[in-house]
Amino acid sequence: MANENEIRRLRYRLNRQGMLELDAWLAPLEKALTEGDSETVALVEAIVATDTPELLAMMHGEIPLPELLRPWLER
Repeated sequence: MANENEIRRLRYRLNRQGMLELDAWLAPLEKALTEGDSETVALVEAIVATDTPELLAMMHGEIPLPELLRPWLER
């Protein structure tokens, strides 16, 4: 499992993507960080490092979400 500092940093970044729509869409990943294993944490880290256009495409179903994150992001 990731250390607490890493989790706090990822939570901060999840809530500051620069667009309210993305912040709201990514909000369930905070729970994923708490409940998930190191693979989940790594995927969340990759998501927050993703460029905004690619995140928007994921949000709109234009490109696939990582399988492990689907339970939190698909609605």
